[in-house]
Amino acid sequence: MLNIVIIGAGQLGSRHLQSLTKCINILNIYVVDSSMESLRIAKIRFDECNQNFKGTVSYLNTLSDLPNEIEIAIVATSAKSRKLVLIDLLNKRVVKNLILEKFLFINEKDFFEVKELLFISKTNTYVNCPRRLIDFYSQVKAEITTPFQFTVTGNNWGLGCNGIHFVDLFSYLSNSTNITISNSLVANSVLESKREGYFEFSGTITGDDGLNSFSITSFNSDISPVQILISSPTIRYLIIEGSVSKINKSELKNNWVWETTEFKFPMQSELTHLVIDEILNTGRCSLTTYEKSMKLHLIFLKTLLSKLRLIKNDNLISECPIT
Repeated sequence: MLNIVIIGAGQLGSRHLQSLTKCINILNIYVVDSSMESLRIAKIRFDECNQNFKGTVSYLNTLSDLPNEIEIAIVATSAKSRKLVLIDLLNKRVVKNLILEKFLFINEKDFFEVKELLFISKTNTYVNCPRRLIDFYSQVKAEITTPFQFTVTGNNWGLGCNGIHFVDLFSYLSNSTNITISNSLVANSVLESKREGYFEFSGTITGDDGLNSFSITSFNSDISPVQILISSPTIRYLIIEGSVSKINKSELKNNWVWETTEFKFPMQSELTHLVIDEILNTGRCSLTTYEKSMKLHLIFLKTLLSKLRLIKNDNLISECPIT
């Protein structure tokens, strides 16, 4: 059977685990976390979804108990510890494929150190920005014309920790990683993150790739559904991502009459198995490669780091603690 590893059994890690019950391939799954409580909750969540799973699951406290050869490892730790976990894992085990959670790292040098490590280990690596997996966004990519304006608006959804998802979606739709970002409309204060030791931001980042432009906003107010407006000369979409998600579509050829359909926005527990099976069956997957995501992450990180230096009045700050 195939060895699949999940490192970090928190909120995201346990949802990855739930999804693996739907894999077509038969798996040996290893879940690693230093917290016994996190492992306990992950097991409960797995058992809730486990109806026809034919593989095995082991719950471990340390990486030292992992098998020597790993087909796919999902690293779902927080950003501060991710580099050290990767160094430990890749120096001691043979890992064919990696899936990394975002935000990848909190300082610039970690990106390049990990890039070198991945090159040496010859590990295929992807970053989990999963809107690329959703069929509807593939349809938008096929139909949208240029130039287009991409606007994201919502309340308290985490501009720092989740903004990279929408930068990645813009990159996917525009086929470009050559983007510029401005932080002039990001609020001049930081918010405490729900994760201890991390910051959060509110306000708006804007940018473009020289042809298409974007505006991504998280207001510091009561949580609201995220709305995405994609406007081009011939077609427009207004997408509402929430408990009941809606797609509003309007086209020039139909005199701009809006058509509305509802859809279920997939949770992580409904997506990971698609990526795992795709890698196992084809040797690749539809997520962003590390190289492309690294470029987007660094642009985004530098933008928020410069804002953090301004807020703290300290140009020597080298880390932006978002995760």
